[in-house]
Amino acid sequence: MQSTSQPRGSETRALSEAVHAPPAERFPTYPTAWYPFGQAREIRHRPVSKDLLGRRLVAFRTAGGQIGVLDAHCSHLGADLGRGCVAGDTVQCPFHNWRYGVDGLCSHIYTGDLIPPAARQRSYPAVERHGLVFFFNGPEALYPLPFFDGADPDDFIRARPFGMTLRCPWWLVGANACDLQHFLGAHDRRLAGPAQVSCPTPYSRRASAPFAVVGASWRDRFTRWVGGPEVELSVTDWSGTMLFVTARFRRTRSYGLLTSLSLGRDSVFVRGIVFVKRSRFSLGRWLLDPVNLWLRRYFIKEFLRPDAELAARGLRYDPDRLLPCDDEMASYFTWLAQTTGGSDGGIAGWTEA
Repeated sequence: MQSTSQPRGSETRALSEAVHAPPAERFPTYPTAWYPFGQAREIRHRPVSKDLLGRRLVAFRTAGGQIGVLDAHCSHLGADLGRGCVAGDTVQCPFHNWRYGVDGLCSHIYTGDLIPPAARQRSYPAVERHGLVFFFNGPEALYPLPFFDGADPDDFIRARPFGMTLRCPWWLVGANACDLQHFLGAHDRRLAGPAQVSCPTPYSRRASAPFAVVGASWRDRFTRWVGGPEVELSVTDWSGTMLFVTARFRRTRSYGLLTSLSLGRDSVFVRGIVFVKRSRFSLGRWLLDPVNLWLRRYFIKEFLRPDAELAARGLRYDPDRLLPCDDEMASYFTWLAQTTGGSDGGIAGWTEA
């Protein structure tokens, strides 16, 4: 039988303490941040268009090797530039052969007519790294494409990404790093010391804490045997869309990236990418690196599975239900709403036509 007694004393005071977090309206539907467009090999020979962030975007590689990401609907009559072709350093519309550079400006109209001022596409800063194309959701990147703190991207190789659609707002994804209570229930990791939270830059927030690996599964037993009984987990969150996770064990270290792509107000596609340091010798690169990548991808994917399965069935954001023990999450939500613009009125720096 459940107890019907009412809270009193210090318990009543704790429950009455206010925990302030922003309302859902403070979060934009599509935050101003970096996102993966897709595999670089997709645009090796032709432009490719996709529906991302509530609009149609096209990516292409110029003859000189530069990556461009633009709004895909041609400013003339709206044809999809992804159905066109690359012409030198431009993408050419399949309907009337208008050509646009990576800056979005129209440089040529096939009939020779004077190019009107409106003949331009929104352009997005784009970077190619580890065989992936990333773009920034704004006219200028507010910060460089991030990576693991203190690490050189050229020293790493990546595994094949994995992903899943979750039934929750995008801003709940990064909050997991601040929700220390869930690590024991979902991941068999018991907090072993105080957590540290900092903001290395205005657009990044880092949370780290030591955990004891207490699970009884064969994966946790193997983890303790290979890495040790404790792990220092560090998560650096960049604007809620890129989370760089470093797991420091006594005898090894793991690196993983989670990217979140908003699909609207109540769903998000989360992609996981596992990295390992490249072997110094050619034999290791040929033989050991693929095995290392496969193993770490498997273990990290299984570690994240409980969170993914719960979120796939639906999670909701209600700031009024947060308790005093959720103060770190509330602080995270406040920072994130401020960092990503805190409104839904378009992309920072752009005006709607």
